[in-house]
Amino acid sequence: MELTALERDSLSSLLGGPWISPPTFDHEIVARIIELGLVESEPRQSGEIEYRLTDAGQAALG
Repeated sequence: MELTALERDSLSSLLGGPWISPPTFDHEIVARIIELGLVESEPRQSGEIEYRLTDAGQAALG
């Protein structure tokens, strides 16, 4: 699977742990890596979304 530079940067930024999006974040940026199972997302009560790297995401960075 070929990842774009932005997708690879997004995955790399999650190596340090989960990331919580600000309200203005464009979630379409990470939609494909979520669909591929490389990142998990979980909505929070505040309207923000928490993103976490999956094992498959770590392997993709390999």
